Amino acid sequence: MIKQNNKPAIDRSSSVPLYKQIKEILIEELQAADGEAGRPFSTEHELVQRFHVSRAPVRQALKELTDEGYVYRERAKGTFPVQELPVRPPGLELGGLVGYLRDQGLECSSKILGVEPVLPTENLCAILGLEPSDKVLKVSRLILLKEKPLVWTQTYLFVSEDFQLSKREVEKVDSVFMLLENEQGIFISRGDHQICASSANSMEAELLGIKMGDPILVIETKLYTRNDRLIGWRRAVHRADDYKFTFTANR
Repeated sequence: MIKQNNKPAIDRSSSVPLYKQIKEILIEELQAADGEAGRPFSTEHELVQRFHVSRAPVRQALKELTDEGYVYRERAKGTFPVQELPVRPPGLELGGLVGYLRDQGLECSSKILGVEPVLPTENLCAILGLEPSDKVLKVSRLILLKEKPLVWTQTYLFVSEDFQLSKREVEKVDSVFMLLENEQGIFISRGDHQICASSANSMEAELLGIKMGDPILVIETKLYTRNDRLIGWRRAVHRADDYKFTFTANR
């Protein structure tokens, strides 16, 4: 169980809703905890007794903690803290993974492997509706967690050839989308994801520090602008043993 010495209390005179106060207290405790893997987090009943509130604010706090990747829930077993495993929440902003992991207190960085205009492959032509002679801007980035490779992304953008970037420029930001918005006024507002399991080829294995044939999680994303124009495509390859994708399905 998570240690809770000198437990902080909620402030009933505050204008901050009770569930938000509970959520922030639990986040601080989760980030500071040295809890044992596989041990359940506090139950709803325990949190109701601890904070002297009804079940409603507790349930809302736990729901948001689950949605944001701090805990996961198993029916009839309880709520468990995520142990050092990066989680991609359902509402994660496009290009926001590095910043999101840092906000969770994780040591995350990225390395730009290449930035260059390239001719599209036949597959990319089919996806983006391009001609073989059209050039796209390719950005290859390796995201690291505690200096260990986590995700390799290759982003292809069909933009003006005037939009020329150097590796140094892209390394200064967490996402090339920020540069696209600031310098070209193009805002990528939507991504349609397709997720599948695969096995690592030689290049993927080398970059991610795994063996050829090891399992990987692949997320391919079509990128759309605010006016719903398909402007790019991204392929992100994740180490399957160090990554978790969480989402909510409603009935």
